Amino acid sequence: MFIQLRSHNGWRSRLAATFGILFGLAFNAFAQEAPPPDPGAGKTATVQFYNRDIVELRTNFLGHTPELRARAAEANIRRVADRWGTPKANFKSTTEGEIILLDGTLITILTPGDADSLHGQTLQTLRSQTTARLTEAVAAAKRDRAPQHFLWSVLWSFGAAVLASVLVVYILSFGNKARAFLKRRIAGRTSTSKRESVQYLLIVLRAVSDGALRIATGLTIILVLEECVRFILGRFSFTSPWADAMGSWIFHTLATWGHAVASAIPGLVTAAFVLLLARFVARTVSMLFNGVQNERFQLFGIDRQLAEPTRKLVVVVIWLFAIAMAYPYLPGAQTDAFKGLSVLVGVMVSLGASGIVGQAAGGFTILYSRTMSVGDFVRCGDVEGTVLQIGVFTTRIRTVTGVEVSIPNNVVLAGQLHNYSRHPDGPGMWMETGVTIGYDSPWRQVHRLLLAASAKTPDVQKDPAPYVLQTALSDFYTEYRLRVRIPEALERARILSELHANIQDEFNAAGVQIMSPNYEADPEQPKLVPREHWEGISDPTDAGATPAQRA
Repeated sequence: MFIQLRSHNGWRSRLAATFGILFGLAFNAFAQEAPPPDPGAGKTATVQFYNRDIVELRTNFLGHTPELRARAAEANIRRVADRWGTPKANFKSTTEGEIILLDGTLITILTPGDADSLHGQTLQTLRSQTTARLTEAVAAAKRDRAPQHFLWSVLWSFGAAVLASVLVVYILSFGNKARAFLKRRIAGRTSTSKRESVQYLLIVLRAVSDGALRIATGLTIILVLEECVRFILGRFSFTSPWADAMGSWIFHTLATWGHAVASAIPGLVTAAFVLLLARFVARTVSMLFNGVQNERFQLFGIDRQLAEPTRKLVVVVIWLFAIAMAYPYLPGAQTDAFKGLSVLVGVMVSLGASGIVGQAAGGFTILYSRTMSVGDFVRCGDVEGTVLQIGVFTTRIRTVTGVEVSIPNNVVLAGQLHNYSRHPDGPGMWMETGVTIGYDSPWRQVHRLLLAASAKTPDVQKDPAPYVLQTALSDFYTEYRLRVRIPEALERARILSELHANIQDEFNAAGVQIMSPNYEADPEQPKLVPREHWEGISDPTDAGATPAQRA
């Protein structure tokens, strides 16, 4: 390899040329001993020394890849840096490019292809940057090797660590005292306030202030520790690039956050306006339906019973529409992460809320179909009692024994519902019971006995009068159904028990067995009632006798 140096400085030029030739030969020898280039040859490689980037090589030179050139340059820098004194970097211009020298020793050659032409970098600019970085890196290495500099760096680092520890302890103490002071002040105000709403607001304020102070204390401690670490790294020349990188990253992150916050403010204002408008409309609608519920006026034919569920439906629709309108203005709403999260939430709601949606639809179906209302006495499956509440998801019923039962609305719709409170005759309910009596007992007598038992039962209304129906003529007996009217549905169990007791007394007194016969064999004589016994008495003069006297 022959390199021609152009200079007019006499023996200095010749000396520089000699050094150039010698180190050019050394460069070639190093390259010949190196392993063959890998398939990734031709990629850029960065020359580094003492944790600092010197230059980025981009092209091959004399058949050597950028990676090989970079490693050879680093070896040359280390050999020169190990010498006494502080070498300085300079350069020489040749036809092949720019020779980078360190204390007169060849480091590398920069070719025109090494310049970043895409960003407007020229070979002269690259040369100046390389020499400046090389000089600074070698000087930093020399500084760290000085015992006095290293000792002062250790002392400064120890002092910074002590100061940071003291500040952390003080910040923690100050944060605890500030939170305790706020708690005492807010607790005093809460105890003296007589309004429940004000007490609730003070409790919320205490929780928010306590959380805000904890966050502020934590952020302050993190900032102190970060500055301590950055200061310690900056005391040593080898780690000072890391300190600069930390500072750049923090300022870049804060700038990014500030830009993001400033960019999100218009969207947040728009979303807040939409939500506030929805809140105003929802409160207005609630006031209208509260007036309908209190029967102050009517609205679209909606009565008191349907006012509350209709209000809930309208309010839900308003808020869903408001959320759909405000969603595009939320920060990050257009990002893929936000969209993916929305899809995930939608799938989870679709898979897990099908039963809830079905129960809610059942609740509104019960309300709008007017199948039952609060206060009705109903029977749903095996549960019988008074309806306490028809909710969105469940219906609550209080049984006659005082037990409160919650039934899912879809179960109420799927089964049979008996509403004892709905009758055209007005308040109260019809109650019925039945007996099965053999054919050897006159049906007229059975009718009289059942009506006599109902007449002796308290709380059975005389108007409309009770009556008896023969509902079936079975193989062994006749089925009789006694229907009576009672004024209060809640007393059904008690009144029915008293009615059953009176029926047993009447039939026992008349000698008529309630136990129904079963067929075993043909009787010797037909089981017929003689005509003289059709009225249920053997002597017509005994018509006015009581059942006990007739017995």
